[in-house]
Amino acid sequence: MFINIFLWASIIWVAPLACYLLINEAKFKKNIVIGVTLPYQAREDEKVQEILKRFKKQQILVCIILLVLAIPCLFAKGLGLSMALWCSWIDLLVILPNVVYVMNNKALKKVKAENGWKRENTDSIRIDTVTIPPDKWLSPWVFFPAFFLSLLPVIWDKNFWTLYAILAAIPVTFWLIYRYLYRNKSETIDENTGLARVLTQVRRRNWRRMWLVCAYCFSALSLVIFLTQSNPMLGIILTIAIVFFITLAIIRVEMNTRKIQEKLTAQSGRDWYVDDDDKWIGGIIYYNPNDSRFIINNRIGTNSSFNLAKPAGKAIMGFVVLLLIAMPFTGILLDSIAGKEIELELTKTGIVSTNGSARYSILYEEIAEVELLEKLPMKMTRKFGIGMENLLRGSFSAEGIGNMEVCLDPRYPPFILITTRNDKHYLFGTRHTDLTKQIFEQLSASLNSEQEF
Repeated sequence: MFINIFLWASIIWVAPLACYLLINEAKFKKNIVIGVTLPYQAREDEKVQEILKRFKKQQILVCIILLVLAIPCLFAKGLGLSMALWCSWIDLLVILPNVVYVMNNKALKKVKAENGWKRENTDSIRIDTVTIPPDKWLSPWVFFPAFFLSLLPVIWDKNFWTLYAILAAIPVTFWLIYRYLYRNKSETIDENTGLARVLTQVRRRNWRRMWLVCAYCFSALSLVIFLTQSNPMLGIILTIAIVFFITLAIIRVEMNTRKIQEKLTAQSGRDWYVDDDDKWIGGIIYYNPNDSRFIINNRIGTNSSFNLAKPAGKAIMGFVVLLLIAMPFTGILLDSIAGKEIELELTKTGIVSTNGSARYSILYEEIAEVELLEKLPMKMTRKFGIGMENLLRGSFSAEGIGNMEVCLDPRYPPFILITTRNDKHYLFGTRHTDLTKQIFEQLSASLNSEQEF
């Protein structure tokens, strides 16, 4: 039950947030609503308003359906089934709201065509970004404290140095994204060049703010992992809290950008205006073979998109589609892995523990001490490997023992703790209590006879 609560607490709040963001798409910003560019007079059109109201109701309904579907999933038994339901729900979270978006985008485009509102931008206005007042790029040194804080715990805790190194690389990655994934293109809306300059500055500043906040939030995550090792429950709660805070911070930056865009373009679209709807499939996917850029700015808000007309764009989209298809099968895969027999045997040369493709082998002459544990060591923490309710396999650490290689089912004690002469630790078990005890007795007798000899 705890695993289910953790899984759903980490994701269920995304549904209302996504609903909130999508409903905001029904407000005119830069002459665009639900991904469709419309002239100023269309804002009061009855058919347009009807579609916008329907869109909002449908998004709220989808959100309610997703929340209701999540409730029975809390009571699913077994990690495999829980993960399958969780991943399937994420698929629905991604697909359903976007289906509603595309349907209403199509309906708006139909109204646009019927009223002759489609704008052919043959005489486009281009604004050189050189004319925009400079907004200097942040120095990488501004991101350096986040990198340093993420790596700081390595001084005291070398067991998890790989995790801290990964978290330290994230602020560096965020600086690279901030610096090189922003497309330096002005926000041309209509003939008002001054408006384009202001909108461009707003996007740049909020783009900077978003990645800076994210960098320092991830450094906080590194510190939380280090400081809560003795209290895993507190660590999980704080981790979810940080992820929630990061998401809210990003949403706030995004909504602030949209709010300013909405306010500044409230009177736009009366005469000439930019209309590039043909380049946006469903209002979501950018496809323009004539655009040399791979990464482009979203028309609304702060974020960026990929150009699917490029091979790299197609590759990324293909990967995302395959990932969505594969996600529900995660639970089946986990059950398959955990269901494999845990074998433990004594050979002529040593003891061997096997689970699927994983194999742990220790020679008799390497063993310094063996101990039979009736329960798992205190405060076991997974460093790398599998941590399921019916299988622990990989590298772990435990209070009073330190690092150890583990292969066992935690539901079936006792467990054999082996310490080697070079102070390495192994913790083995089987799903057969009597067999584990028998192997321990045989191993102990073998070691005692060697010591007597």
